[in-house]
Amino acid sequence: MNEPGHVSLPSRLTALELANLSLSQETQIRIAVAGHPNTAPFILGTLAAEFPAEVLSNPALPLLRLADPLMTHRWPDAALLALLRQPDAPDWIRKQALAHRKTELQVTLASHAHLTADEVSVLAKHPSWLVRARIATRDDLSQTILERLAGDLHYGVRLAVASRVNLPASSFQHLLTDTSRFVRQEARRRTQGAT
Repeated sequence: MNEPGHVSLPSRLTALELANLSLSQETQIRIAVAGHPNTAPFILGTLAAEFPAEVLSNPALPLLRLADPLMTHRWPDAALLALLRQPDAPDWIRKQALAHRKTELQVTLASHAHLTADEVSVLAKHPSWLVRARIATRDDLSQTILERLAGDLHYGVRLAVASRVNLPASSFQHLLTDTSRFVRQEARRRTQGAT
């Protein structure tokens, strides 16, 4: 029996029929199209921004990726961002975001809860200070990475480090004498809050 509001589409629908249904005004129909194994890759890319969980759980997605490993490279950035924001975003999506030319994807990736140590290490050296600052807020940083970020050239990264609750005393002392007034203020605020 179907859940209330749940739409089940016939398995025999063609990719063209599903493409037409993807334009429906009814959310439940578009959700069903996102999860249908006959939905064309392009349509999955257009639906992923709105229904990322359904696209990721589409039973045909692994086969579509096998047939065309670059399939998702042609999807809109909004789709990739939505997929990255999923708690269970697979490693292949994270790897794609890591290598993507747009920094916005790496900023989103840096906030993902399940990054590997290698992914964190790569992102901690990213050319964009926004990515490094996002990494600096993570709870799972090694002491080495944390100390490197505490000495980062961009004050925004050092500010993110100074805002951490679990900052080692050596990094803390360094930030109290930082060249940026904002970093010093945040470090002092953290010191006063801890006492």
